Amino acid sequence: MAEKDRNDGDKPRNASNSADTADEKLLKNSRGSAEEATDESDGPATPVHPGYVAGAIYQSDEKVYNPEETQPFAVANQELGPVAAAAAAAAMATSNSNAADPQSNVEAGDLPVDAAQQGRAAWGGKVEFFLTAIGYAVGLGNVWRFPYLCYKNGGGAFLLPYCLMLALVGLPCFFLELSFGQFASLGPLTIWRVSPLFKGLGVAMVMVSLILSSYYNVIVAQCLFYLVHSFQARLPWESCDESWRSGLCREYRSPGESENATEAISYGGAYWNFTGELECSFNSTNVSTKCRAPSEEFYERYVLRLTSSIEDYGDFNWRLAIALFIAWIVVTLVLIKGIQSLGKVSYFTAIFPYLMLTAMLIRGATLPGALQGVLFYVKPKWGRLLDYKVWMEAATQIFFSLSCCNGGLIAMSSYNKFRNNCQRDAVIVALINCATSVFAGFVIFCNLGFMAHKKNVRVEDVAKGGPGLAFVVYPEALTHMPLSPLWAVLFFIMMATLGFGSQFSITETVLCAFQDELRAMGVMGASKKHAVIYRVIVCSFLFLLGLTMCFGGGMYLLNLVDNAVSTFPLLVCCIVELVVLMYIYPYKQLAEDIRLMVGGKPNIYWRATWVVITPLVMVILIILMAVFNEPITYGTYKYSPPFQLLCVLIGLFIIAWIPALAIYRYCREGGWILLREFLKPVEDWGPAKPKHRSQFLNNLAQESTEGPAAFFQSKLSIAAEMQRAASKESGLNRIRTNTGSFSALQHIDSQLISSAANLAHEQQCLQQCQQQPPQQQQQQLPFAAFSIGEPLPEDKESASSITGSSAPQSPSKAAAQTEV
Repeated sequence: MAEKDRNDGDKPRNASNSADTADEKLLKNSRGSAEEATDESDGPATPVHPGYVAGAIYQSDEKVYNPEETQPFAVANQELGPVAAAAAAAAMATSNSNAADPQSNVEAGDLPVDAAQQGRAAWGGKVEFFLTAIGYAVGLGNVWRFPYLCYKNGGGAFLLPYCLMLALVGLPCFFLELSFGQFASLGPLTIWRVSPLFKGLGVAMVMVSLILSSYYNVIVAQCLFYLVHSFQARLPWESCDESWRSGLCREYRSPGESENATEAISYGGAYWNFTGELECSFNSTNVSTKCRAPSEEFYERYVLRLTSSIEDYGDFNWRLAIALFIAWIVVTLVLIKGIQSLGKVSYFTAIFPYLMLTAMLIRGATLPGALQGVLFYVKPKWGRLLDYKVWMEAATQIFFSLSCCNGGLIAMSSYNKFRNNCQRDAVIVALINCATSVFAGFVIFCNLGFMAHKKNVRVEDVAKGGPGLAFVVYPEALTHMPLSPLWAVLFFIMMATLGFGSQFSITETVLCAFQDELRAMGVMGASKKHAVIYRVIVCSFLFLLGLTMCFGGGMYLLNLVDNAVSTFPLLVCCIVELVVLMYIYPYKQLAEDIRLMVGGKPNIYWRATWVVITPLVMVILIILMAVFNEPITYGTYKYSPPFQLLCVLIGLFIIAWIPALAIYRYCREGGWILLREFLKPVEDWGPAKPKHRSQFLNNLAQESTEGPAAFFQSKLSIAAEMQRAASKESGLNRIRTNTGSFSALQHIDSQLISSAANLAHEQQCLQQCQQQPPQQQQQQLPFAAFSIGEPLPEDKESASSITGSSAPQSPSKAAAQTEV
């Protein structure tokens, strides 16, 4: 300490003590964070070179820096200026001397902690992540969409394209995003440090999740609405209640139950009590004369209060708004502590639906007509495989069912431990998701077969897809069962649990993305209080967005937005993501990253699908969707052209973030400087004869104070402009050596640019650097500024130590520098 005080001259002792204390705290905090993020199987921390910063790869024109090598950076095959050469020599001398000293190596814990990682939680165990991933992937679509698509597109034959698309599209994308998020431990916004030009891709993903979370919880609220009304001795949708029925409503009565056969309408051997004022028929193709079941009337006229069109938005549905408020209260309470609470809840949300599906399958299999429904579900129709729409729907179903490319998988895996076997998790979760879809199909069609048997109609006459299956068809089937209120309660508990399982992860994706970004920008602290306030605010905002769908025409808006965000935007995001990680990052480096995590590189299957097959399938899928695009409909209602256009604009709004931020980033980081310079004429421009050319140059000198130099293209002016732009840059990717910050070295090299036309000044700088070697021991800065312009205030001391200041050094280290 006494030696340090002597070197510092007049600097007070208490200032040195405070600096030492600050450094000790920084190293202690960074070590602690590194230890928490390391598995027990990782072993001891590996010493790294002082010039290496974790998570950064420094690449020159010639080679990529290897942290195991002794040199902090590689020099390209180009002629360096004397000043830059002297600075590089001094830095390499320091590096070599420190490499010989084992005490100079920096442990992994000595590296600075990323601001985005501060206060970031982790899963309580592998089981929590596994169950949360299952709950995220397995959602309402597995129950109401897949069974309908399966029977519609060939029954059992549909499983062939479905499994094939799982292998070619779903599984590769699932594993890619899990490994990507786990490696960087960052949310879907901040993670695009991997290629900052494509940060708009992260924004597009988060926008999809943000919109999805706002309307997905509205469907969950409908499940809660039905759940509350199921606690009655007789289900309300079993009969046509006068408070909400229309004149087309007809109640089901078996022939023995009908009190007055003259007041009944025969339909396929079954009877519907005539309680309405209008004549209707179930065989009618006209909406105004087609009879409606009580379950359909209850859903549309009481739950939704549905209007005739989206243009007629109707009144505010306060009942549904209360259910939505309760749903968001549940989501906020579960996510208030982030994944620490989400991981515990996943034990229920991921397991309970399977218990309910199993119980309902056993009950449904004992009902009459169940076998007829199952055969209709699985009987293959091989001729349907010749239809391109079957393959297109198989690809889109597997892609959307696994929730790929909306940022959720990246967010969930970012909380994993670094050594977690994400390849195993990806395969198991994807297979469980697909098996759940098939399993849910058996449950649904057992009950649809029973309902078709009771009505004496075909199964296809009662089967529907989408929300109509969950809120109209299946509730009607429940009314025909013994103890129907009990089975209704169990069914809607299962539906609400499935919905919440996905909603928790979708909302956490949005929260994680913006939280990491705000922390990286220094806007948000790492305290738990800040995190709680932030999460409450975001959930409240999403609740307000959902209120727009609690009107009479809200279901039309929900359907329109769902079609807008779940088609082209996700497919485009998938293609761009594959291009960035496979060809820009590129695949070779990604394979090394995966090897570092799981102990082995991806095999030929992963490489073939990532690099060639999956992008090709995505391109074909987009082309087919664009060419054979069909108008948006909701039931029998067809949206008007302005709202068809609105659907397209919503999709384009999400996709536009990718090129918009890429152009902005390119221009902001120097691309505009290059473009502006390349628009200027070259030096050879001007009159051909020397006499005229001289007059031309004199005119230029008179018109501008900078003279002809500012008029013609100049690489030197480009370098000067880039120097000024780079001096403003502030990020986490820093290079530090024991001689000081990299910005100090860049500051010296910038002197070469500014004095390129002054050889005498350049020689003077060279002599100064040779006479005054850089100070060997320098205090490491927490975060060094990356700049080739004027250094930041905290870097000036490091810069002066290299350019001009001298300090006492040990004879051995001075000799090492002399040799260099």
